[in-house]
Amino acid sequence: MTERAIAKHTSNIFAKLGLEVSDDDNRRVLAVLAYLDHGR
Repeated sequence: MTERAIAKHTSNIFAKLGLEVSDDDNRRVLAVLAYLDHGR
């Protein structure tokens, strides 16, 4: 896989989780929190 393909896949995952690009938030952390909250 290329770096570009990985970036595209992660962007798609973030979009499906509703995590838009932001200078204030770390989307990887927010994705983990969304995953953990989903299990409740």
